[in-house]
Amino acid sequence: MNLLMFYKDIEALEEWTRKEARRKSEQEKRTAIRIAIIDDQPFSGQQNLRNAGYNVTEIGDIKNVAEIIQYPIVLCDLQDVGAHFQSKYQGGFLIDEIKKNFPDKFVIAYTGGSPDQSVVNYARRNADAFIRKDVDINEWRDTLDEIIDTLSDPLEVWRRQRDALVDVDVSTKEILRLEDAFVRSVLNRSKYNYADFVSRVTTNKDVRSIGQSLVASGIFEFIVG
Repeated sequence: MNLLMFYKDIEALEEWTRKEARRKSEQEKRTAIRIAIIDDQPFSGQQNLRNAGYNVTEIGDIKNVAEIIQYPIVLCDLQDVGAHFQSKYQGGFLIDEIKKNFPDKFVIAYTGGSPDQSVVNYARRNADAFIRKDVDINEWRDTLDEIIDTLSDPLEVWRRQRDALVDVDVSTKEILRLEDAFVRSVLNRSKYNYADFVSRVTTNKDVRSIGQSLVASGIFEFIVG
């Protein structure tokens, strides 16, 4: 018996996505998606972002990248952060570590002043976006809303999961099984199909890390809520 005929693939979500996309306003999306700010100083633009309805939390400098697991979006300063990692690339190194451990996260690098160009270049290789700290709120808004729209779309969320799994050489069969669990989670309006499947994947720590990052981020609750 061909077990593939019983698997649900991502195409099963296309109609669901078209219907559900109309249910959530831009403001609901901004409020639901959690954003972490990594900075050794108070972030000057945080109040503007909060005033616009974004769910932002300043977490200061971090000692371990696991501190951002609950945040699907991370804003990371490039200067004078990453002190606990003692890298000359400072925030650039933090971004690299976050993306290696949690490739599904969206990381925006930002900076003010005149940063070391080697740090900027290092960050640009890994960050999803790069912004000057003092730009107008319009640029922050446009960048964040584009990312939030992606995180609100289960098709795009799965594509990022799949790409991350391919990058760490997860087998096609395992990816198909994960896709089936993901689709069933969305259609059943529950994260538990996917969470339970991921928790049983004990032989591949990369699969567990990628899957648990998505489950912890709250994206499932937002998509299906």
